[in-house]
Amino acid sequence: MTDLLIVGGGNAGLAAAVTAGELGLDTVVVEKTDRLGGQLHWSSGHFSAAGTGLQHRGGIADTAEEHQRDVERLAHGRGTPELIELATREAAAAVDWLEELGFPFSAESPALVSGHELYGKPRTYWGGDDPRTGGIPIMQTLVDALERHPSVSVVLGTAMKDLIGENRTVRGIVAGDGHEMRASRTILATGGYAASRELIAELQQHFTDALTGCLPHATGEGLQVLRRLGVPVVAADTYVPTMGMIPDPDRPGFGIPLHVARYTVNAAQRRPWEIWVDRDGRRFVDEGTESPFEREQALMGLPGLRMAAIWDQTIFEAASPVIGPDWTRQDMIDESERGRWLHRCDTLDELADRLEVDDAGLRSTVAEWTTGVDSFGRAHRPRPIESPPFWGVSSVGGMLLSRGGPEVDGDLRPVDADGLPIDGVHCVGELLGMGQFSGDNFAGGMSVGPALSLGRWVVRMLYERGVFR
Repeated sequence: MTDLLIVGGGNAGLAAAVTAGELGLDTVVVEKTDRLGGQLHWSSGHFSAAGTGLQHRGGIADTAEEHQRDVERLAHGRGTPELIELATREAAAAVDWLEELGFPFSAESPALVSGHELYGKPRTYWGGDDPRTGGIPIMQTLVDALERHPSVSVVLGTAMKDLIGENRTVRGIVAGDGHEMRASRTILATGGYAASRELIAELQQHFTDALTGCLPHATGEGLQVLRRLGVPVVAADTYVPTMGMIPDPDRPGFGIPLHVARYTVNAAQRRPWEIWVDRDGRRFVDEGTESPFEREQALMGLPGLRMAAIWDQTIFEAASPVIGPDWTRQDMIDESERGRWLHRCDTLDELADRLEVDDAGLRSTVAEWTTGVDSFGRAHRPRPIESPPFWGVSSVGGMLLSRGGPEVDGDLRPVDADGLPIDGVHCVGELLGMGQFSGDNFAGGMSVGPALSLGRWVVRMLYERGVFR
């Protein structure tokens, strides 16, 4: 028996655990893998907040209300308003708290980040010098802080099998080996389901081909436990694809990790020289659009979320490499010779065959592009595509984050199908689903950010209410 039981040692679980340690609560963190950190091990670690000390010192006037309105604008009215309001209201305190813990903010923070639709003001943060690996500094900061609090113990390699409950109140969990762990309050920070092909197929039936892009332990056990208690899943229909993912030839259903190889789709990072085609070999969007949402919605209209990028040898020699991060032309030549996913062919027909694209459609599209026909009005057209060998890569829309999550009340307690909360348990982190915080879009920093702020908030809320007395 302990004061607080936290199931999951990722971003939200660590924030909750450190906060519990600061308050002197007897706390146990149960993590099913053999290490703390969860998805922070690969995450870019971007989080957003308004009204922070960093903004104030940088001369940026911003408020939580403005942040909330921006998120709701980007979410197109499909998020959960109460959760957006709570997360944006608590975000600045969480960022200031990280600063107190010694978090190494990037010198560019806060900034406007082009990978998603832009906020109205710079309010996105990350750690370290590399904006692609900012999850590691978050993890290290929280783990270091946790070690200073002896009231918190960590149990690794232990999964949750079920919840212990009576009279609509949770009293703890049943671990995978069958033993019980009881607490005054249980926080579920069990993460998402993006690595569960079964849950992807069930919860987003129209987009079952989405590639898994996260670490493989995100299999949705926490969500499944709550569903068995009659808690409905909300916002699962807000799927929007992560673009640029390349199918992993060694792991069906998974993408090659983005820090290993990706096709660069962000025109703000690299203006496109190549063209994008669907299975019929036809273009489907302006490849140079500055709107991530526009290109993501266009991809959602394609069968299997599948597209291919096409270019020729002249473009290969003149343009910066289309494969990132940090790939060289020689890297691309070496990969094309392996014949796995990057293809270099003498004819367009051969390339179409390798990419599983209609050959006649591809020939027609390339001919139109070369002669200047462009119904999408793309501005950047530096070279035609006419000089063999021809290059191409297939890309499938991905899923880095779960979109759906349990319905919860204002205290983050799960709510059953009758609208009644289940007491003694609270949900934080990716378990709640990206869709509740971003609707049918990616609002920058609204996955890592709410995990940090609400993981911290729920512990302080319970403490201030005297739950642990």
